[in-house]
Amino acid sequence: MKKSILLGIFAMMCGGLAAQVNTILTDTLRNVVDSVGISSRVIGGKINNKGTGITSTIRTASDVSSMQMKNFNQLIQDFRRDYDAKLERWDDIYLLITGIRSNPDYYKLSMPATYYEEPIEQAFSISDWKPRIPFIKEKNEWMKWLPQVKDLRHTEKVDRYINHQLLSFYLAYPQLVKQNEDNLEGLKPIYGDVIIDQPRKENLLEMMQNDELPNQVSEKDLLVIKPNFWTLGGNGYLQFSQNYISANWYKGGESTKSLLSGFTWQANYDDRQRVQFENKIEWKLGFITAPSDTVHSYKANNDLLRLSSKLGYKAFSTWYYTLSAEFKTQFFSNYDTNSDNLVSAFFSPAELNVGLGMDYKYIKDGVCNLSVLVNPLNYTLYSVASDRVDPTKFNIKEGHKRESVWGSRLETTLKWKVFSALMWESRLSYTTNYEKVLAEWENTFTFSVNKYLSTKLFVHGRFDDGVTREADTSYFQLQELLSFGLSYTW
Repeated sequence: MKKSILLGIFAMMCGGLAAQVNTILTDTLRNVVDSVGISSRVIGGKINNKGTGITSTIRTASDVSSMQMKNFNQLIQDFRRDYDAKLERWDDIYLLITGIRSNPDYYKLSMPATYYEEPIEQAFSISDWKPRIPFIKEKNEWMKWLPQVKDLRHTEKVDRYINHQLLSFYLAYPQLVKQNEDNLEGLKPIYGDVIIDQPRKENLLEMMQNDELPNQVSEKDLLVIKPNFWTLGGNGYLQFSQNYISANWYKGGESTKSLLSGFTWQANYDDRQRVQFENKIEWKLGFITAPSDTVHSYKANNDLLRLSSKLGYKAFSTWYYTLSAEFKTQFFSNYDTNSDNLVSAFFSPAELNVGLGMDYKYIKDGVCNLSVLVNPLNYTLYSVASDRVDPTKFNIKEGHKRESVWGSRLETTLKWKVFSALMWESRLSYTTNYEKVLAEWENTFTFSVNKYLSTKLFVHGRFDDGVTREADTSYFQLQELLSFGLSYTW
């Protein structure tokens, strides 16, 4: 009885298995027929499956072959079109990819092929290396049996694996890497959710009632740093020049030596709002040997002491209402050649200018500093202290030691760094009482060799039609000097 039951169950299983196999074969045949494009028209024969009732028709061999070639060619064309389109999209770093959940751990794989520094550093690093001793068990092995928590180093591990793959890619396909990590610096996404950090709300009443506030600082612990609106600076130089001519030189002449020194110091105040206060003191002092002068072995060829100050209050933009003052004189006495006739001396002459007007400023740090001062109202005082100096040479009437003049004045100062080794400093002043004019244009070109050595070219032009002019001379005067030596700016 048991044997008959087992035989019956075995027969049922075989019948079910045969039906499943028949169904699988039928589905496979249907897919093959559909893939090669076999129609339902009968050409040459039929395929009939009695178990499923499926009847398929088959074309002749030539029709089937042509249809397969046509489908194959179309498949190749579609593949090439999709392949080219995907290659073009691969190089587009701004491509919007939708439908894929983003994971920032794999950003290096989603970007165009790029050289990164980390794969190279990781390949040469030995920071993670440690020796393995086979007969010593690992510590904390019991922790493997504890409930697993989220690995906080997942991002780091993924990045190390990606770096390893990128390094292999760099070695195998260097011609495909078109980007560099520096080119992607500062690149921002063109879409994404904006996260707004809302400030935490504080309960003001509780803070007022709490005597012990967190991070509370007592008054004695406070350090108040006041802004420094003063700027100090200056420069100094010591230059030397020499000229030698032998006694039998065919064109004649005489050997000379000259020494030139200068010093400038500035103290400027600017509150960066309204008020500016500029102060400057400068001197220029130069001597030259005079072989043709039998009375004096040397003479002063450059002698100037000048103090200037400007107080400005901002009017608008870069214009300032300005009260300005300037005083200048010289240090040493100067004489005529082969004579004790005194031409100029300390406080002889001396000149004082006080004016009221407006000052225009243009400043480009490290490159250009321009100031144009216009004084519609200006007072000038000329003075000669020594009785041995002729006052008519300095705009003072004969028999007087002082002369006051009211008029207008224009003064322009420029400091321009033409290029790294050339600095041009210029000062142009024009003073008039509408009857006579006194104009000066001072130019200094500094060619810097290094921080301590430089060559200086001084060109000083002057026009003064208020002095007594000698016969066959002009009101225009010119002085030029070229020297080389030490210089320092702070």
